Amino acid sequence: MTRRDGVMRLRTILAVVPVLVISIFVLSVAAQAFSQSRRFSDVVAMARIADDGNGLAPDLLAKTVEDLRPVVTEKICRSDIVKAGLRLVLADLDANGSDLASVSGLERLGFAETYIRHALFCFPANGDVWLRLAMVRSLRNASPMEIAVLMNFSQLYGPADANLIRGRFVMWRQFPKETLPQAETAREADTAVVCGRQGEILRWTLADICPKPPLSGAKRATPLS
Repeated sequence: MTRRDGVMRLRTILAVVPVLVISIFVLSVAAQAFSQSRRFSDVVAMARIADDGNGLAPDLLAKTVEDLRPVVTEKICRSDIVKAGLRLVLADLDANGSDLASVSGLERLGFAETYIRHALFCFPANGDVWLRLAMVRSLRNASPMEIAVLMNFSQLYGPADANLIRGRFVMWRQFPKETLPQAETAREADTAVVCGRQGEILRWTLADICPKPPLSGAKRATPLS
């Protein structure tokens, strides 16, 4: 074999190796995605049922939430899996969290926070996850400063989302303005959206937060001087 043949063979190898590496990487990612889809197909299906009007039985919810622990421990960040799990965790709190002071209630609340923090690790710019964390932290008696910080991030990453604004007003109503002064700007921004021109749909359920216009027949106050 001549020197030229050796150089040509070396060039061929150098051209083929990156293609092989990329192919192996793509196949491994696809295999991992397929494996995760099979493992957590029940979780995604259960989340769809939980979103329906009838929902899931409380005992079935509790069992399904137990299957979410590997999502956290293995740091799985598949969007469909993590978000489906989040819906189930919140539904479980609603269905089985009537006594959060009990041992089981505290454990359920603790796992909910752990799962939401994992979801936040996966989606740090998701305003809904910040809001859910604020809600759970309020149930665990977090400080007003911490709640204000979480609410600020929720408003930052979801300033005009109607569902998020409704959810934030659940929290705003729990905390008077003087309780969360550090979140006053975020609160005012949400109020401006609701009471503005594009907030007509939101005002169907949040009309009470907007200033009432003066009555057309009301008399004006007489100046004192």
